[in-house]
Amino acid sequence: MKILGTLFVLLLNTAALADVVKIYSPYAPSHSATPAMFKIINQANKSQHTYSFVLEFKPGGNQMIALQALDATSLAVIAPAFVENVAAGKILESDYVPVHALGDACWTVITNGSITDQKEMTVGGVGIGNATHLTALALGEKYGFSVRYIVFKSNNDALVNMAGNNGIFMVIDRYESYQTLKTKNAKLQAFAASCPTRLPQAPSVQTLHEIGIDAPYVFNIIVAHRSMTATQRQAIATVLNDAQRAVGYSEIFNLSGVKIPDISAEEFYAKSVAQVKRLQEKYRKEINQSR
Repeated sequence: MKILGTLFVLLLNTAALADVVKIYSPYAPSHSATPAMFKIINQANKSQHTYSFVLEFKPGGNQMIALQALDATSLAVIAPAFVENVAAGKILESDYVPVHALGDACWTVITNGSITDQKEMTVGGVGIGNATHLTALALGEKYGFSVRYIVFKSNNDALVNMAGNNGIFMVIDRYESYQTLKTKNAKLQAFAASCPTRLPQAPSVQTLHEIGIDAPYVFNIIVAHRSMTATQRQAIATVLNDAQRAVGYSEIFNLSGVKIPDISAEEFYAKSVAQVKRLQEKYRKEINQSR
């Protein structure tokens, strides 16, 4: 009994010595990425005792609140809104360093009827200049309609508005959300998959790329502030990458509809951010008119 008690104390001391690393999410707990993030973090905490990862939710401010909480010992999740916040001068891109790539959210462009006969399309999303906004502008360019962009607290709030025929015509959200609300509004259509590949649950729905639309996906990347040491960033990246592999692509996709990239976090960050920058520059006039 004395030996068991000693071992128990040693285990407690080991846990207490682990460095707590908070990961600030810019989303609410109900966000679709949360289950996969929890799974990866739990796996990371089980696999080693150097770091103790804790997920904290800091939604709001077009994802600025999570970034503003960063210090030398914490991390934050960024999405396409990060690029617009940089362009608006709210943050410096050089202050943030990619650590781990969660991947692209595989969502669906959902419309309240046919997209091809619109003169003006009212679109709901969570931030001006983000992936939904850029997708709508690219669709408008292809099909000849203007875009009226309305900011909501969440994509789901915009989707519920649309399902109730309250003015919104297009949103981007999970295919499962579309299926649920399709039973309440038969006009809802899954126009395209906002995903690098077709959705396994809707294989007949073409991707945006397949229909000739140049639009970003909702990428999710964990970043550190540049004040975190390179040694610590690399160590944390190794732990999170190993945890992600242990959980596995299929499980992460099933939990949150997220496609893990097959390139490094640095490459994924560079590719994803460059695409959003290019499209924001292309549609800068339309983006500014939406403010």
